[in-house]
Amino acid sequence: MQARSAVSAGIDGLRQAMSAIVIALFVVMMAAVIIQVLGRYVFNYSIAIASEVATYGQIWLVMLGAGIAMARHQHVAITLFHGHLALPVARAMSVVIAAVTIAFLGVIAYGSIPLIRLGFMQTSAAMDMPMWIMYASMPIGAAYIALELVVSVIARWGNPFVPPAADFEEDVA
Repeated sequence: MQARSAVSAGIDGLRQAMSAIVIALFVVMMAAVIIQVLGRYVFNYSIAIASEVATYGQIWLVMLGAGIAMARHQHVAITLFHGHLALPVARAMSVVIAAVTIAFLGVIAYGSIPLIRLGFMQTSAAMDMPMWIMYASMPIGAAYIALELVVSVIARWGNPFVPPAADFEEDVA
């Protein structure tokens, strides 16, 4: 029982960290876009670093934000038949869906390995940042999505396709 609560506390801590990172990325991205617009239209000067910060921030935001959406059960799903399935069939379907999704995420992670290797030899044009940092968003994001998917399947084992209870503030409102 203590191991279960420790894992639950670890997952909660990871979720809070990911949410904080995504919020910080969004703030930085928005600031970079505002700086870019001001530079371009007020001072008639393009700021390349601001453009790269916004682009790379958005890439990380999407990859980590998809994991947060998975944790909150906010991904699009076709649920036409799920309510009519017997519990054993619904459980099997949830495992099959998770397995196919994890296989796809594995392809993304595996496919990013050559990019990461290449990224050790490349730097971004404006910031001179090693590109492996950007390419690392793919396996890290895929791993986080997969983790949240496994947690979701386990948490909803009793009734896999019932909408989850409101766990987050915006769901309650």
